[in-house]
Amino acid sequence: MVVILSAIGLLLWIAVLFAAMVLFGIIWTGRKLFLWAMDLKPLPAGPGTRPKALARPAVASGRNVQRAPSPPGVARVQNRPPAQAEPASGIWPKWSPSHRLYKARELSLWQEQFDALDSRC
Repeated sequence: MVVILSAIGLLLWIAVLFAAMVLFGIIWTGRKLFLWAMDLKPLPAGPGTRPKALARPAVASGRNVQRAPSPPGVARVQNRPPAQAEPASGIWPKWSPSHRLYKARELSLWQEQFDALDSRC
């Protein structure tokens, strides 16, 4: 009789744990769906598409601001060409020197970690 009661208690305990797992799974899934739904709206992409709440205050266009004089021995660049918004080809280079340097550093870090794992065997 004691064995039957302990088996029933064990089965009830397993049922409670299973119900808790299902409940927390439903809560977790609902939270993930809610966060996913909140992230669907894309952010503004351009400088003129800021929401009114985040818009910067207008700056008076008629102000005259005097520049500080340059320190002696430092020449100020006067005639700079305008900066290009994009390269002449219209496509940004994917493998710029800084990107290649970043990838080389990342590869060397991974190689060091792999060698450290390999040396343990």
